[in-house]
Order: sequence, then structure tokens, then C-alpha cells
Amino acid sequence: MTATAARGVSPVFGYVLTLGISTLLVSGLIIAAGGFVDGQREQTSRSELRVIGQQVSGDIAAADRLVRSGGSRTEITRQLPERAVGSQYTVTVRTDGGGPTPAYLELRTVRPEVTVEVGIANETAVAGSEVGGGEIVVRYDRSADHLEVVEGDA
Repeated sequence: MTATAARGVSPVFGYVLTLGISTLLVSGLIIAAGGFVDGQREQTSRSELRVIGQQVSGDIAAADRLVRSGGSRTEITRQLPERAVGSQYTVTVRTDGGGPTPAYLELRTVRPEVTVEVGIANETAVAGSEVGGGEIVVRYDRSADHLEVVEGDA
């Protein structure tokens, strides 16, 4: 190879090498940023689910107090957000004793997959159930002698 040919190849080789290194660096940054965004989204989902769970738990506790004080009609309606951080979620009332209290709430999203448990401070029995976002009602079923959480249209 002559000196003239080597000078002709050198700029092309340098350009290809620079382009390859730049591609690797940009790919690494995108991958790292994607992981960071996913982590932030999961943390935000967890926080939002915890707040929703505390609101529902507070409504159940308030209904429990009304029942124990002899209230004639016990029904509390709450409008929950339809989605938590852009993802649909469920609120499940569990009575298996495997949570922070004998009866507790389990809130779950699918994308990202996040589960949060929130305790319920109650003395009146609570029936197990599952509802999604939107309007919910906490009510006392006198015939079954328990509180229940149902969707607003039920």
C-alpha cells in the first residue's frame, strides 16, 4: 500500500471508529436512563397505591365507628382515581391474616408490577372483595353483620 492510499483510508477508518464508539456510548446511556425511569415509575406507583390504600382504609375505619355507634345507615362513597401512574389497579380486601392486620388491603398494579399492603383498623368484620379504580362504596350489610367494599354501581 502506498502512502497516498494510506491517507485515503485513514479518514474513513477514523469516521467509522468514531461512529462505532458514539453508538456504544449512546446505547449505554439509553439503557441506563431506561432503568432509572422504570425504577422511578415503580417507586411512584408504590407511593400512589399507598395513599389510595390509606384513603380506603380510613373509610372502612370510619364506617366501623359508625356501625359501633349505632348509626342507622352506614355507607361511605369515595371516588378513587381510575389509574395509578397510568396503570389500572385493583384494591383487594383480604381477611386471611397474612398482612399487617387481620383484615387488610392489597393494592396491585400490573405495569409496573407493584403490590402494596395497608392495614385496616376495625372491630366490625370486613368481607373479602376486590374492586378497581373509580367510585367505591364502603357499606354495612346488616343481614351478614359485616362491612363490605363494593364498586359504586353495585
